[in-house]
Amino acid sequence: MKKSKTKVQEYHSMKEYEKKYYPESFKKQSLEVKDTDTLGIILARESLNKFKHLIQKQKVSI
Repeated sequence: MKKSKTKVQEYHSMKEYEKKYYPESFKKQSLEVKDTDTLGIILARESLNKFKHLIQKQKVSI
């Protein structure tokens, strides 16, 4: 029986996977989540941007 030459990596969560393959975005996410005030501000901005894009799409389609 031949052994494979490749290393098998095992991850137990998506956080581990993201930390390994996407280190910059993982650091950004972890910084944002630590401060609850910052998290609230970020979520509010994302919601406003989504509403803005939806309104712009509706104006174009009318």
